[in-house]
Amino acid sequence: MEIINDARIEWRRLWALARLVADLETSTQQEIFDLLQPQVLTDKSAAATVAGSTTAIAIRQAIDIGLLQEREDKTISLGVSSDKLASESAFRDCMRDLLLGVTERHRSNYLFNLFSAWYAVQDTRVFYELAEQKYFPQFNADMSPSQATDDQRLFNDTKLNGWRKWAVFLGLGWSMRFNGREVVVPDATGRLRAALPAIFQEGEYMTLEQFIERLGRACPELDGGKLFTLCWQASRGSDVQGNRLSLMLSTGLRTLDRLQSIRLEYQADSLSVWQLYPAQGSVHQQLTHIEYLGG
Repeated sequence: MEIINDARIEWRRLWALARLVADLETSTQQEIFDLLQPQVLTDKSAAATVAGSTTAIAIRQAIDIGLLQEREDKTISLGVSSDKLASESAFRDCMRDLLLGVTERHRSNYLFNLFSAWYAVQDTRVFYELAEQKYFPQFNADMSPSQATDDQRLFNDTKLNGWRKWAVFLGLGWSMRFNGREVVVPDATGRLRAALPAIFQEGEYMTLEQFIERLGRACPELDGGKLFTLCWQASRGSDVQGNRLSLMLSTGLRTLDRLQSIRLEYQADSLSVWQLYPAQGSVHQQLTHIEYLGG
């Protein structure tokens, strides 16, 4: 299953659903329907059908990703600890754990992760030539031969709209209008900030080469990761990547340096120099080392 298959399944809907199930502790699907569907809809068959269908899809998605669990007696209970629902930020971290990092084709939400990696690989092309064709025709052309052999692995308008909402919520970018189109600006600040404790110990200092290696394991859709590398080869294999960092990662690094979560450093005598994606006015254009400051 893919959470982006139905654009109606947004994070607020899943959060509300999970909090309701947590309050009920154990419930049936019908009990959830009765509480989520307004009474005014019960006498309007078309509206009730739509609301019921959306609720059913949301429940299936929540069970599929582990947010909820269905017991043998068909009752439904919470699949995560209740503290993960305590706030929007806590729920965002929970959904990152449940949705991101999928690298196996047979697992749910692989396509979401694959498209996220492909999007990161495109850099500023997402603003111009690719935006004109809504991205997915090029994604399908790049990835279909080896990664999308059936219709379930092909992108379309519905999946793209779903991806935009979840990508913004999970911290892979932010939404803006550009030349009359909605564009997700590549910016991994949120995703990267949440992953830093898994990459560093507080106060740890390392080379960019070490950081990219660890980053690739923690965030396979970003630079150095399995999915990022796969998409680079499929989409931009004729370009030399070398030590150039993507726009998505570069923006995140610059932002977190400004927020004093990390400290970026360039040592002129270093053997390994990495190029941040060009940004006019930024003090950081080349990097050799990084330090985690915490927070």
